[in-house]
Amino acid sequence: MRANDLAIEELLKIDPEKGFPLFGSHRIMVTGIFALRRFGDDLNQGLGFEGMSRLLARLGYENGLTAATVIADMYDFDSRREWFLAGKVLMRMAGVVDLEILEWEYHEAQNRVRFKGIWHDSFEAVNFRAQMPEPSPQPICNLLTGLLSGYASGVFGREIFVRETTCEAHGDKVCTFEGRSLDEDDQDLQTFRDYLTLPTLDGDIARLKTELAQSQKELARRESEIERLKQAPRPQETPSGIVYRAKSMGQVMALAQKIAQTDSTVLIQGESGTGKEVIARFIHDHSPRRQSPFLAVNCAALPANLLESELFGHVRGAFTGADSDKKGLLLEAGNGTFFLDEVSEMPVALQAKLLRVLQEKEIRPVGGVRHLPIGVRVMAAANRDLKLLMEKGEFREDLYYRLAVFPLTIEPLRRRKEDILILARHFLMRLKPNHPGFAPEVVRCMEAYHWPGNIRELENTIEYASVIAPFEKITPAHLPPSITQSARDPILSLTAERPSLKAMEQRYVKLILAHTKGNKVEAARILGIGTTTLWRYLQKK
Repeated sequence: MRANDLAIEELLKIDPEKGFPLFGSHRIMVTGIFALRRFGDDLNQGLGFEGMSRLLARLGYENGLTAATVIADMYDFDSRREWFLAGKVLMRMAGVVDLEILEWEYHEAQNRVRFKGIWHDSFEAVNFRAQMPEPSPQPICNLLTGLLSGYASGVFGREIFVRETTCEAHGDKVCTFEGRSLDEDDQDLQTFRDYLTLPTLDGDIARLKTELAQSQKELARRESEIERLKQAPRPQETPSGIVYRAKSMGQVMALAQKIAQTDSTVLIQGESGTGKEVIARFIHDHSPRRQSPFLAVNCAALPANLLESELFGHVRGAFTGADSDKKGLLLEAGNGTFFLDEVSEMPVALQAKLLRVLQEKEIRPVGGVRHLPIGVRVMAAANRDLKLLMEKGEFREDLYYRLAVFPLTIEPLRRRKEDILILARHFLMRLKPNHPGFAPEVVRCMEAYHWPGNIRELENTIEYASVIAPFEKITPAHLPPSITQSARDPILSLTAERPSLKAMEQRYVKLILAHTKGNKVEAARILGIGTTTLWRYLQKK
């Protein structure tokens, strides 16, 4: 999960029993900036500026730490940086500030971080300027300072000190801040703790996780009780397109753009359901041939004699039932594109005839005596390893090299996990544009599943879920049983991508840590390692 993948409409929901707004399973309260302005005024009068600043910073810290804990329980982020950047979405959702990060420096081995940024439209600065004619003698975004300190501390599992460096209320053009890690021997650490009157960070996080677990259990009970009351709207459809984020898919698309401008024969390889024909159509649609037809045939769907007739055509009387001449698809395509899907299933005898077509650019209809020139461009796809079939004598080597003038390989969806959520949202919005989306636990479930049917299976799954839950957020209960049962198998989830031993170790450590609810001492005991060794594993993310 990346920070940019977060959708505000999926982050918030309503307690089905009591009607309170929820962030994950955590109850939240909505308030306005004018009420907070009056609250700050009262604090200033009662406690003085220093006392008010400390109290607001502590309030912000508690909210920031809670937000980091809740969002991490909802989603598995690709990295600590993505987890940290998710805070931008949460702060915008809360209406407190539009956060921009300008500088970022992170050392994974030491888990040390430094960052700088801007608070655009800080609600504290807006409040101050609305009621105070003169600039403040010092920066006043105390709640935001505490909020980002708490959030960052939760993300990195150590104290992160954030301070405001310029402030609009102070007369500066913008509100800026900087943050950094604090070590035990750091002189600012005790001052930081004293200012916020903090206990140990581990104690705060453990308390929040306990509270979160209790709220999740209670929410699950309520949702179960009212499930039968949910209703649905009618579906709509929107146009589709090629959706991807994975680097490997980006490379395929970049090559496809270049190939489109040529007449080279293209061989697209990949597992069933990865979208080979979609790529072939993309190449055609972006080529000079796009005004001509795109025709396709599945070589596995027809018997050999019928496939030959479909490809090359036949003359009247060529065989029983040939009552008239028929143009083959290779000729019908004119100057367009012809796509041979599952070319690995083509009989060897017919492979020789196809080879001649590619070499001579002409065909001879079944039963005919004349060769007819063709101008079509040929593309092919295979979901089996053609080189392995060549070794077995089931696929001609010369045909392989004629087809694979420009080979493209599409990786399976299980190796493109970053594409799963955006594809799922794409399919869901195409079916139901106003659907509220996916519950966070569904995202985890989909990313844990190995998708043997790839994108086709994902699309079918989303259609299934949208029928079961056409109006409410999709939960694991709305997915096909085969997916939820497989996703619940932790070993299958760990090994779906055939990871390296090192990656497997790291995944298993995280699985045990999740089992112990974040208790590192208990996790280390189960793993049979020391807590220091466990910490090193966690830093290798």
